[in-house]
Amino acid sequence: MKASHLFTAFLAALIGVAPVAAAEAAPAEKAKAPAKAAAKAKKAAPKKKAAPRRTAPKALTLEEATKIATTPVQAKRHIKRHEQKKAYTAANKGKIKILMLGDSITHQWERASAAPAAKKYLEPYGVLNLGCGGDRTQHTLWIVEKSGILEMINPKLVTLMIGTNNRYNYRATVAGIKSILDAVRKRYPKTPILLYAIFPRGADNKNARRIENEKVNAEIVKFCNNKDIIWVDIRKNFLTPEGILEKSMMPDLLHPRNVKGYTVWGESLKPYFEKYGK
Repeated sequence: MKASHLFTAFLAALIGVAPVAAAEAAPAEKAKAPAKAAAKAKKAAPKKKAAPRRTAPKALTLEEATKIATTPVQAKRHIKRHEQKKAYTAANKGKIKILMLGDSITHQWERASAAPAAKKYLEPYGVLNLGCGGDRTQHTLWIVEKSGILEMINPKLVTLMIGTNNRYNYRATVAGIKSILDAVRKRYPKTPILLYAIFPRGADNKNARRIENEKVNAEIVKFCNNKDIIWVDIRKNFLTPEGILEKSMMPDLLHPRNVKGYTVWGESLKPYFEKYGK
């Protein structure tokens, strides 16, 4: 082959290969572009703040814990609820025979799931439920001393169960419950008070919060004379013989929240409500 022909073949091959190589490289470059843009956007996006870690409650002396448990405190959650309760009380003060005090366990008599039990055990007796979810002794003490609602009525019976939300020292919880009893007695010198043992919580007897509540119960029973302050203890009615708290009774191992759990409580209330609520 002549040199000119070799040169021509070489030139044609060179011209043919170059475009192909360029064409194959283009998609690769295009593919890199979105990846680079995504990486850049990710880098520019503000970083999400990590959720704050829950810290253990500050260790308090018994004196400090007792001061907290016995000093009336209003919570934000009280504002709307107690406006509604004040309005209800003003409209029905002549019909209110029984006052119930406590935390969410008492409050949740008002849940839809407890409605059949409430209709049977509470509605016939003119009950005012001032239980409020999340309350500790200091919050219930505010309701008694500062809300103004107790001054609007003269109930024939008061029920109280509080303390499962207190967390610093069981002896401080006991002092808080005593403060509530004294404040109620000051307002209603002759009205009987049903003091309930704090209900069991947690799956079994090893639950730390249940153990603390049992310490409280062992002390507050001493406040009762079964005349004007009456001890009512239905803890065993929620448990198996082995001390297991079943979810059929308390789905979250704290609140009855259903007809079965509130029926157990309602049956214990029934004789007292029949006696004082009519």
